[in-house]
Amino acid sequence: MFSKKLKVVRPYSVLHVLALTTATFAATPNFDMVGFATLEGGTTGGNGGKVVEVSNFEEFKQYAEDLETPYVIIVKGEINTGIKTHIDGSGHIATSGTETTYGELVQLGNNKTIVGKGDKAFFNRVGLAIQNKHNIIIRNIKFTMSDVPISKTDENKVVAFRNGAEVVLNDPDCIAISADSAVTNWEGKSKQSSHNIWIDHCEFYNAATENKDRYDGLLDAKNNIYNATFSWNYFHDHHKGSLIGNSNGDSLRHEITFHHNYYKNLDARVPMMRYNNSHLFNNFIEGKGTGNGTNVRKGSDVYIENNHYAGLSKAIFAGDDGIATIVNNYYEGCANFMSSGCGSKKMRISVNPGTSLSSADTASVSLEDEIKKGSFDPKKFYSYSPDPVSDVKSLVTTYAGIGKIDISDYENGTKIEPVLNSSSSETAPASSSSKESDPQGVISSTMEHVIPPSANIQIFSMTGKLICKGVYAEREQIKARLPQGNYLTRVQGKSYKINLK
Repeated sequence: MFSKKLKVVRPYSVLHVLALTTATFAATPNFDMVGFATLEGGTTGGNGGKVVEVSNFEEFKQYAEDLETPYVIIVKGEINTGIKTHIDGSGHIATSGTETTYGELVQLGNNKTIVGKGDKAFFNRVGLAIQNKHNIIIRNIKFTMSDVPISKTDENKVVAFRNGAEVVLNDPDCIAISADSAVTNWEGKSKQSSHNIWIDHCEFYNAATENKDRYDGLLDAKNNIYNATFSWNYFHDHHKGSLIGNSNGDSLRHEITFHHNYYKNLDARVPMMRYNNSHLFNNFIEGKGTGNGTNVRKGSDVYIENNHYAGLSKAIFAGDDGIATIVNNYYEGCANFMSSGCGSKKMRISVNPGTSLSSADTASVSLEDEIKKGSFDPKKFYSYSPDPVSDVKSLVTTYAGIGKIDISDYENGTKIEPVLNSSSSETAPASSSSKESDPQGVISSTMEHVIPPSANIQIFSMTGKLICKGVYAEREQIKARLPQGNYLTRVQGKSYKINLK
């Protein structure tokens, strides 16, 4: 295939690496922040701010979208909109079909730490958007957009329900990082950025579907994105994993460290990079005998080091003159990986000029194209110590994803109870004398008098805490979101005591 003579450089045998699937480790790895997120002052998130535990969408949205105030937001359990609807097989709103909830996208503010409690924190059809923001930490949370309602415009967009009406939002990404708000030209976009972001020990997935465009990326980064680290995350069962760089015109700054991530059963974008100076080390990429691994595209000069690729159609490949330094990766081919075998099929890889494969490699992989060796070297930017490639599979499958970290340090700050902001008209009824029972069914569908669809409704706990608010047209959705129990409600200036069974 090539005219030059190839040299053997890999010291690991297939048997040596496969034997490590049962390896055990004496101590939990060090999960401290590593890589680009440590630069230019580091990434501290909400450190020093107040600590608030949230357990519903309204509480989370209020603290997460605060523009500047540092908060450590501890997420307990599942967060979804709670507003029920149905979708058809294509994900569009329907009168019957699959029952689901409306989606939402939360616009994160600066200086936030969002961390899950235990192994139950779950953003279900609620995506996070980081748009021209900085100093954000997201850890120990599971994400999916499975069964989110969508509207087909130029691309699929999330459908939410706000103020009594359906609203079309942005792409159905689990997390979308960008820096292009209100700017249509690249000169303007170059003056915007999202930076100093750490996403660690999270899980991302979507429902299996033959429609590859039903959902968008699991974790995408577009425009001026730098000083970011994505570590110890578990990405699985999806078509498009991570797009880094919006298009061949996105020639802005993309500097991300990807390390110890577990990618399983993804078809593409693991990750796909344009105009990147990114560093990928100690990741485990596991296919089903199909699917693509790392894709180096236009304008990129990346460093790919000590990763384990298994069961893919392609492991590392380039296009549009992308270049990379490829160091000490391990390739476990289709025939060796799949228990059923794959006949004569081999994984295809690209390597730097002068690199070759041993006889053990050639049983599993074949060379596709040579990638020009780059000049980007992460060691010039930060210190790190990669694990031996022979340990990567066991380390990553054991420790990536949720429920693997101790969050006690995040809980040690000044704690506050979540309280939704309210104007004077949203305060709870002052005394029991102003409360009556709900004979007119204020939040039910049977009314003895006419209430306008736009009339405001506020729901309070029996202690006076505002739980949620909306309009009369949303009454069934509001009712569906509330657990059984007693509440206080205010509608059109009148206050009622209600009981939901």
